[in-house]
Amino acid sequence: MTRPAPIRALGAAHLPTLVLLHGFMGCGDDWRRTARLLSDRYHCLLPDLPGHGSQPLPADLDFEGYCERFWRQLAPLLPARIALAGYSMGGRIAAWLATRHPESIAALVLEGAHPGLETEAERRARRRHDENWATRLAREPWPQVLEDWYRQPVFADLAPARREAFIRVRSAQDPATLARVLLATSLSGQPDLRPGLAELTCPRVFIAGAQDTKFSALGQALADTCVGLELVKLDGLGHNCHAQDPGQVAAVMERVCHPMHFTQTSKASS
Repeated sequence: MTRPAPIRALGAAHLPTLVLLHGFMGCGDDWRRTARLLSDRYHCLLPDLPGHGSQPLPADLDFEGYCERFWRQLAPLLPARIALAGYSMGGRIAAWLATRHPESIAALVLEGAHPGLETEAERRARRRHDENWATRLAREPWPQVLEDWYRQPVFADLAPARREAFIRVRSAQDPATLARVLLATSLSGQPDLRPGLAELTCPRVFIAGAQDTKFSALGQALADTCVGLELVKLDGLGHNCHAQDPGQVAAVMERVCHPMHFTQTSKASS
């Protein structure tokens, strides 16, 4: 059996633990600049998600199976309570894990993460969308597919140099494996996490770039329905805030992930 790759870590092991989950096509190192700014106060863990980097991807996983497999690998390495943060797909996974394992979560930070589709029609449309991209990833020239991926509307704020940098780094990934990841983690198969997020009592924050109108609106709607969840819109930033300005994102995390929360008992609201 393939052993999981070692997890990148920054900061002393005795500090409160902050786990940072990357987005689709990314890797743990995507969070390195943010983690460096936090490493004097937190033990930052930057894992690769299944099917990314050197992490294997078992066959026939659905969204919940993907999340739970990752948790089973990660949990033995963790203290009793952690702060959990995730970007985009990683944020969706973080949200699911927080709703399933609330006793382990001291604070939750979601960056540009969709809480879930609400209608069957939306799920069918998203499934078709993701199946189309999965087919392209598996069959079409690589990294041309990457070029097209980063020209989707959600990445419209990317400057040419940053887009080229993303493509250069992402091109090291295996496109056939990424196609399987995309289908396993498709938003079409993710449950609506709004009710579970509303029941959490740990500090919760949703970060969105002010230029990312789609996720700013999603974050606002989530904050309106989840008492205690804070929305932070960062001026001048788009979908991938921590890549554009790790300092602003680190500042939000430091404020929300206060050390006192790591010793409190976390329970879902009754």
